[in-house]
Amino acid sequence: MAERHRQQRAKPDVRRVALVHPGPSALNAALVASLALVAGGEPTTAAFLAVAMLGFQFSIGALNDVVDVEADRLTKPGKPMPAGLVSGRAAMVVVILGGSAGLVISAGFGTAVLILGALGYASGVAYDVSMRRRGLGWLCFAAAFPLLIAWTWVAVTDDLPPGWPFLLPMAALAGPTVHLANSLVDVDLDDMTGGASLATQLGLRRARPVLAGLVMLIYLLAWATLATAATLSGGVLGMALVATLAASLGVVLSWQEAPRAREAGWLLQAVGLASMAVAWLASMT
Repeated sequence: MAERHRQQRAKPDVRRVALVHPGPSALNAALVASLALVAGGEPTTAAFLAVAMLGFQFSIGALNDVVDVEADRLTKPGKPMPAGLVSGRAAMVVVILGGSAGLVISAGFGTAVLILGALGYASGVAYDVSMRRRGLGWLCFAAAFPLLIAWTWVAVTDDLPPGWPFLLPMAALAGPTVHLANSLVDVDLDDMTGGASLATQLGLRRARPVLAGLVMLIYLLAWATLATAATLSGGVLGMALVATLAASLGVVLSWQEAPRAREAGWLLQAVGLASMAVAWLASMT
């Protein structure tokens, strides 16, 4: 009996994985890989860039939990650090190794890619450490989205993506939109603890209509430009349609009262925006 208890204690707890925020991290890595392939990159290039993005995202996610550990003890005690599954030292090792991996791989693609990667990573670190507490987290998202696209495209082609004067500002608008959907997930907890986010600043009455309006604007502009594309394959059209439907369903879920529904809503919106970006670039390439 004692031996069985020792074995159970030694068994790894999969909840530790939550430290690196695996869902958003995987989504960003998949977006980078897809963009790299659309840009004409080899599968190995796409894989290297995806691993670099995973490193950046794992680092940012772990740092987020390090900074929030005391607040999470009150509001989210099941997370890895407040639950005692991951120590602060171990979390900081993930922060350092993840960020280093992303920067080292970026450096392998040249100075411009290293600078873009460092700027994108810095926006995530700034969000964790300072900006979100001031209610300015949306600015970090506004910077991170266009930087991610530019970083990937420059790594593959040594140039900015086609249609970048339209695409990058749209990506800058998409960033705060996803942030608003994300902040709606925890708006109740933020209200209780005095946390500042775009949702708490706007208030629920305004945040939800603003979110719906931003999503509608982004997709209307995307479809308007897609209609002018010289060639529009069935695959690209299908991806754009699925992206639009996913984002629409995500907005509906963001209006729900249950936090789990709102979480599913922001994830659907993030997937939708990522898919629309890939479809749009594929149509312009």
